Amino acid sequence: MGAQDQSTGRLLAGRYALGERLGRGGMGTVWRAMDEMLDREVAVKELTVSHLSEEDLEILQSRMKREARAAARIKHPGVITIHDVLEQDGRPWIVMELVDGRALSDVISQDGTLTPREAADVGLQVLAALHRGHQLGVLHRDVKPANVLLEHGSGRVVLLDFGIAKFEGAMDITRPGDLVGSPDYLAPERAQGQRPGPASDLWALGATLFHAVEGQSPFRRDSPLGTLAAVVDEPLPEARRAAGLGPVLAALMAKDPADRPGADEAERMLREVAAGHTVGMRVPEQAAGVRLPTQVVPVVDRVEPGADAAGTVTPPQVPQQRTAGGTTAPAAPVRRGGKRRVLTVLAVVLVLVAAGGGGYYLSHRHKAAVVDPAPDPVPGPGQGPAPAGYVWKDDPAGFRFLLPTDGNWVRSETGAQIYYSPDDRDHYLQFAVTVGQPLAPQEHLLQMEASLSKSQKDFQTSTLAAARINDQEGAVWEFSFTGTTGVRRHAKEVEFRRSDGTSFAVYVSGPEKDWTQSLRRFTTVLNSFAPTK
Repeated sequence: MGAQDQSTGRLLAGRYALGERLGRGGMGTVWRAMDEMLDREVAVKELTVSHLSEEDLEILQSRMKREARAAARIKHPGVITIHDVLEQDGRPWIVMELVDGRALSDVISQDGTLTPREAADVGLQVLAALHRGHQLGVLHRDVKPANVLLEHGSGRVVLLDFGIAKFEGAMDITRPGDLVGSPDYLAPERAQGQRPGPASDLWALGATLFHAVEGQSPFRRDSPLGTLAAVVDEPLPEARRAAGLGPVLAALMAKDPADRPGADEAERMLREVAAGHTVGMRVPEQAAGVRLPTQVVPVVDRVEPGADAAGTVTPPQVPQQRTAGGTTAPAAPVRRGGKRRVLTVLAVVLVLVAAGGGGYYLSHRHKAAVVDPAPDPVPGPGQGPAPAGYVWKDDPAGFRFLLPTDGNWVRSETGAQIYYSPDDRDHYLQFAVTVGQPLAPQEHLLQMEASLSKSQKDFQTSTLAAARINDQEGAVWEFSFTGTTGVRRHAKEVEFRRSDGTSFAVYVSGPEKDWTQSLRRFTTVLNSFAPTK
């Protein structure tokens, strides 16, 4: 039996017999236990940290006790019921309701992302628990997927870990300058050291739901400093799979807390999404004058549970393979944001690192996400005046789109493939129109994926899923590979098929290092793309 399992079989306070370990977090370990007095199973949380100073240990013990008081104060089905608090071996133990379920973070990693409607339902229940806490003057301050528990069989969602919750008007037990919470889900005002409020918890809820539908938090980077700087200064990346949930996420994660909806308005919007309706709302401008992407077509949603999302396909035709071009590269995009705010975030991180056990634990097992930039507002498909930096292009193959004007974009054809490139296909847009396409879009993309995975070096698909494009059958595919020149490249394709069997494909490819710029172009081109025949 390992050192961490030596508590198994112990009897606490003469009544709680510890069983198997259920999980471990930054502050404590949770055990399954039997309450021998009442003959019921419970969960017991013990403080399990070591090598801390007396001051740090005292802070963590105080936080754990306050977790119990905070949770006990909020009597709500979305908050764990606290049965007892005791001290043994010089540290606190919390006895609480045992919920048979999995954390949302585990559900996402093990089963895949949630649909927008599923995420909205989870959000409604977490919101209800938060709102009840706010009514009682309790801020959670650490809402994240690991603290959202989904109970098996009941559909119940429970908000966990009030270990850093704060009572309004109560003395804060953190030291001056300490930053508590996970940086991925920390509201901008908190990242800058400002006083949190209910709106800060709602921002974290938005980031949690973004993770639920997209598979990762919106601002995660390779370091705490990078993450916090992105939270403060960078625009919210486009939620590719959120569909109708997208405007709700944008509202919850507005940079200015005054621009975020209150609990009642957030509940209304989430209910509309959970019911399958479109959310109508005004989305505030983001920092640095960047506007959120328009919610104009295409609307892309994840496949509903039970739909065919993968499989081995043996199609009747060989796909056109994607190729890399030359080596030209544009200048790196300029990062927006003020120096003062970045310095503030840096100061917070330095305090956090110095705080030792009073801080938080991070696990960055994934690389920093390359996020979709927020394009300028664009007109609907094939119509309206062209925005700055673009011009309408009517292609003789039978479609119209907004073509970038930042360079000499030359049109060329290779077989049935149509290319537009400013630099001999180092960066390029690619289109295809196929009359009588026998394959469904997802099947066609799976066919091409099977071919490219054999012909391209270090090939990796990040997304390949069925989608609805302009209310038509479609699919989305994003992948990366190492080109013939040794440069890592990134590509994305959207394909949809009309009822008459004509399919349309829109594709972008460019060097990985400036994928943000390529994706900005692609988003505008795709939103404006319209068949003309």
